Amino acid sequence: MSVPGPAWLGIGAQRSGTTWFTDLLTQHPAVGLGTNDKKEQHLLHKVADGVVPASDYLALFPADGVRRGEWTPQYLRHASVPAVAARLVPGAPVLVLLRDPVERFRSAMRLAATRAAAGKPSPWPYPVPITVQTFTGFYADQLAAWAGAVGRERMVVMVYERVRRDPQPAVDDVWRRLGLDPAPLAHVDEASGSSSRADWDWPEGLQASLQTMYRPQLARLESEWGLDLSDWTATRSG
Repeated sequence: MSVPGPAWLGIGAQRSGTTWFTDLLTQHPAVGLGTNDKKEQHLLHKVADGVVPASDYLALFPADGVRRGEWTPQYLRHASVPAVAARLVPGAPVLVLLRDPVERFRSAMRLAATRAAAGKPSPWPYPVPITVQTFTGFYADQLAAWAGAVGRERMVVMVYERVRRDPQPAVDDVWRRLGLDPAPLAHVDEASGSSSRADWDWPEGLQASLQTMYRPQLARLESEWGLDLSDWTATRSG
């Protein structure tokens, strides 16, 4: 008997094509989002931290025959989420898209500038955004926490740059994990509605500092997860 809860769960990483990939994933008629039609629920960390009851979250994903899920990039870096996900979302594939962390950082800061130009500045005082965005790129540490909680076999870890060039195999793999036959994708080259539009300049020395911090993470991702990170030239250069 089916029980309420997500059939799939996307957890990260922020600014790594997660909106674009979710749009492709939900092209299948049997795949959908929660009943409120939101890609990002921003609830599991609140459940984990005791702010909202688990029932509020599970009610968004009824057992109605649709493989419903969500993708909130904040979950990957939120330390209390893996344990509650293991309890509330048992068996569902856990999806991760990872982008060159230096490029990802720049995209996040450009998004902040885009929102500020539109009259929607970050509620965080400087320099919290830079601190949070720096930690967001420590992918290997975050994946280790998630694998320890939900099991490595449930983790579907993808490299954004490679998936962007040819998304069909990656989407097909997720559909198969959901018990669905693959289907041809459409509109794979459309820009995401969350694209950054404003420019942003690197403060002196920041890019070099990030490269130094992230390179050990890349080595671990390659050795522990078998990822091909040859496209991550922004982090490797210099």
